[in-house]
Formats: sequence, structure tokens, C-alpha cells
Amino acid sequence: MPAYSFKAITPAGVSKTGTLEAANEAFVVESLHAQGLIPLKIQSLKASDGASTTTTAKPARGLFASKSVKQEDIMALTQQMSSMLRAGLPLDRALGILLEISDKPPVLSLVQGIQNQVRSGKRFADALEESGKFNRFYINMVRAGEAGGSIDEALARLVEYMARAKELRGTVISALIYPAILAFVAVVSIFALLTFVVPQFAQMFSDMGGELPTITKVVMGAADALRHYWWAVLGGMLLLLLTVQYIFTNEKARTGLDRSLLRWPLVGNLIGKIETARFSRSLGTLLHNGVPLLGALKIAKNTVSNRVMAAAVEESADSLKQGESLTRTLLSKGVFPPYALHMLRVGEETGRMEELLREVADIYDDEVKTSVKQMLALLEPVLILIMAVAILVIIGSVLLPMINMADLVK
Repeated sequence: MPAYSFKAITPAGVSKTGTLEAANEAFVVESLHAQGLIPLKIQSLKASDGASTTTTAKPARGLFASKSVKQEDIMALTQQMSSMLRAGLPLDRALGILLEISDKPPVLSLVQGIQNQVRSGKRFADALEESGKFNRFYINMVRAGEAGGSIDEALARLVEYMARAKELRGTVISALIYPAILAFVAVVSIFALLTFVVPQFAQMFSDMGGELPTITKVVMGAADALRHYWWAVLGGMLLLLLTVQYIFTNEKARTGLDRSLLRWPLVGNLIGKIETARFSRSLGTLLHNGVPLLGALKIAKNTVSNRVMAAAVEESADSLKQGESLTRTLLSKGVFPPYALHMLRVGEETGRMEELLREVADIYDDEVKTSVKQMLALLEPVLILIMAVAILVIIGSVLLPMINMADLVK
């Protein structure tokens, strides 16, 4: 059975270290909880020459050392802080323990800075804001937790939110990897055929004389253009990159792109579901933590990446100030799914908005996974078919004149 080393603390804040044999890390965590300990760090022990040795992580140094705090680091810190505060440890003591167990220089620097700010008399949320590493959503969640005397619960909800967001992001990214690889292979294969294979037959066909098939002329022309006007191809690629950069940096152009994407078949539906899940979970989490609706809307708007949908949220917040219904304003914009807005209306009428918003987020998270699988099932064969047809056309353009020549010889 695998062995694991662990570092944990008691409810009184006393550090404990040791080893346990368990089937996996989940059983180690369960065993530590049964002993009344709060797990902080668990590592697998690797056997070497019959003996188990602990693999201790060391701060990354040199060329590949990470110089920034990643989202995974923020999530881990939040999880550990939540566990320690829930166990009753004072904030300063919890930050001190994080300094003891952290092994990444950027994380150590971040925690040290936060602890210094807290010791100087600043509130925890203000210290987080001062660090510049936490977004408005995170800071306002902690600030609301401080006001209600429940920072540990606010951090626990943040962990849940970040875990869901990470899962959703991972679903989309992993679905795009295989089509991207297929597209790359297709481009490289076609480029290699046109620049290395086809030119070898061009001289032979020229010596043969006679009229070449139309398809052969087209392919030979493409290969010749690629060889002699490669600079135009590179220029076109550079122009494309500059255009993409302009679209993403110019607010008006980006808004136009986002509006167009929402109208695309399949893609628009998927984007709408992703943004709805993100917005619903953000707003529901903020409301559950005691943030007022108007303030929660302004914060949740920043979690929506589509400019058109974000503008709809902002306008709904402005309408709310004038006493209008949140749901009615969003419905008039026509960018959020009707089902989500009807659930929001029920929440407004029954006073269960935060609960129903989180249910909506769960529903659309699941729908995103289903939609991604469906799109992937459609996209993969289409890409394979396009690649196969392109390669067959190139090969056919080379073989067809040779077949014609063989017929003439006969």
C-alpha cells in the first residue's frame, strides 16, 4: 500500500508531521480528520532500493522558476486558510503557518506582505487588495465575510467557486486540444506536400510536354506561389495576427466580435451557456455571502468576458437603481438564455434568488459539458475529412498526369 507523508495542525495550532499508509490521498485526509487534525500538506513517498524516501518540494530556481503567483496557488492558499480559520486559529497564526509550509518564493512573498499589512492594523480584505493579486470578486467576498464575522465561510465558498470555474475552463480547453492538433497536422502536411513533394514532379511534367489536367495546374500553381511568394504568406499571417490583436485591444471592435459570436450557430449557444453559468455562480455566491444585489451585479459583471452580455448586466444594474425589475431588463436584451432568466424571476418573487442562481449555474455547467462533447463529435470528423480531401487532391494531381502518360504509352 502506498505511503504518504503529511503535515497537519491541531485545532490549537500545533504542527504535526508523520507518515501514513493509505490507498490514496483521500484516505489520508479522512484519517487525519478522524484524529482531529487539519491537513495542510500531503506528499507521496517513493520507494528507492527497498526504503521509502520523502520527496520534498523545493523552491523553483533558475531559468524556469515561476516569478508570479498562479491561480492554482491562490486556490490552495484559500483552501488552507479556510481550514485553519474554521478550526478556530487566529488570522495572524494561520498566515504564519502558510509561511512555514509554502515552498514557492512568489507565494512566500505574497503571504508575507499580507501578514505585514494585517499586523500594521489593516483589515484582511484591504491587505488582499493592497497585494494586487486578488480580483474584485475575491476581495468583496472576503470583505463581506469580515463584516459578518465569517471569513472562514467566505473562503470556503471561494474555494468552491474557483473549483467549479477551473473545472468549466478545463472542460473547454481539453475539448479544443485535439481539434487544434488535427488542424496543425493538416496545415503542416499540406505545406510539406506543396513545398517538397509537388516541386519534384513539376520538372518531370514540364519535360513530358502535353496538356496537364486542370487540377494539376492548380496544385502546381499553388506550390509555385508558395515557393516564390513565401514572403507574402508570412506577411498575410502577420497581418492576421495584428488584426486579431487590434480586435482584442479595441473596445468597439471587441464588442462587435462578441456580438457576432453570439449569433453564430452552435458557437453562440455555447458561449451563452458558459457566460450564464459563470455569471449565475458569481452573483449567487456574492448574494449568499451577504453582498447587496446592486453591488453584487457590478462585481459579477466583471466575471463575464463577453462584452455584449457584460453590458446587459451593467444596464440591468442601472435599471435596478430606478426600481425596475432585474429580470425584465435582462430579458429585453435577449442575450441570456430564457430559462435562466425565468429562474431568476422566480428567485426575485420568492426571495430565493441566491439558491436558484447556483442551481442555474450547476445546470448550465452540465449543459456546457454536453454541448462541448457534441461539438467535438461533429468537429473531429469534419477536420479529418478536410485534411483527407486536401491531401488526396494534392496526391491525385501528381498521379493523374502519370496515369495519362501510361495510357499514351499503351
